[in-house]
Formats: sequence, structure tokens, C-alpha cells
Amino acid sequence: MTQLLRHRNVAVRFAILYALAMVICFAAWAVGYAWLPEGILRGRAVTSVLAGDTAAPTVLLEFLRIAAINVAVTVLFIILPNRMLEVGSWPLGYVPVLFWSGVYGLLLGSNSLTLALPDRLAPTLAVLGRSGPYEIASYCLAAAATCGIATARAPHLLSMRAAPIEPRPDWRSRVHWRALWLAVALLLAACWWEAYRIVHEFGAAAVLGA
Repeated sequence: MTQLLRHRNVAVRFAILYALAMVICFAAWAVGYAWLPEGILRGRAVTSVLAGDTAAPTVLLEFLRIAAINVAVTVLFIILPNRMLEVGSWPLGYVPVLFWSGVYGLLLGSNSLTLALPDRLAPTLAVLGRSGPYEIASYCLAAAATCGIATARAPHLLSMRAAPIEPRPDWRSRVHWRALWLAVALLLAACWWEAYRIVHEFGAAAVLGA
């Protein structure tokens, strides 16, 4: 698994990371559906708090708000950690991607997304009609595109010691730029779809969700 997540081909890295993220997401979804009270996590996700609880008056304004949050998440919690540290053989930016996949699954299973479904939904591929899986895909692609740029390595996640990687990797040459720009395009498309759904399907009284 680790070798595939660090494969020289960015498409392989992305495919394995996204598959792992979806396994975690669906497993968490099943747990949330079976054991969590409905709506218990609503409004507790950091992104939901940042976005607020009312929709913008236009699709463009809603898109700009959602895109700003998601681009910030990508830079601060995926690309920057990938530059800072490797944990064992994993780029640090892989960890937030997989963590968020699990959180998203729990939100789905407990029907805690701010744009809630009429009824609690069992795990199903119908989720592909929402923006969340595509946002996760963009996170995975951004993480895979910036694999191998870390300047330090720690033996495990809770380690207080990190040794510098020598020679210091040149991030400009190590980043897979086409994959990174594709991740940005995918993220923006998902944000536009989410904004469109909020404004046109839920109206001005809608609140932000994925």
C-alpha cells in the first residue's frame, strides 16, 4: 500500500489514495447510519462554521465563498503539510485527506450535513450526486501531485523529532503541476455545483453543506 501511495506515477498515487478515502468514507457512513443520532454532528464541522448558515443571494457569490474555503483547506491542510513533513513513508498531507473522508462519512450517515436530506440515507452511490465526493477527489489529487516535496521526516505521527531530508527537495521540480491544476479545476467545478444546488434547489433560506 505504502509503495503504491508513493508510486512514481501520479495517477497511481491518486487512484490508491482516493480508493482508500472512499473505503474510509463508506465505512464511517455505515457507522454513522447505524449508531449515531440523526443530526448530532450538524454545524460542528469547521468548514460549516466558517461558511455560516445562510446562502448567498446569487450562485456566483455562493461559489466564491465555498471556493475560498476549499482552496484554503487544500493549501493549509494538504499542500503545506506535504511540504513540511513526511510521517514514516507517508506525506503528512495524506492524513487530513483521509481524516476528512471519515468525517464526511459520519456526517452523511447521521444526516448531519447542513443541507440535510429529507430522510437518513443508507450508504449508496447516490452520494455521487453531491459535491462532497468530488471535493475529496480534488484533495486526493492535490495530495498526490505534491507527494515527495517534504523537507523533514518523522518516524511516526506523534513523534516530537523530525530529521531534515537531505538534499532539500526542490518543490518546483517535484510538484506534478498538471495534476495539481487538474485538482484545482475539479475542486472549482465541485464548488460551482454545490453553489448551484444551494441557490437553485434550496433557495435563500438554505444553509451551506456538501
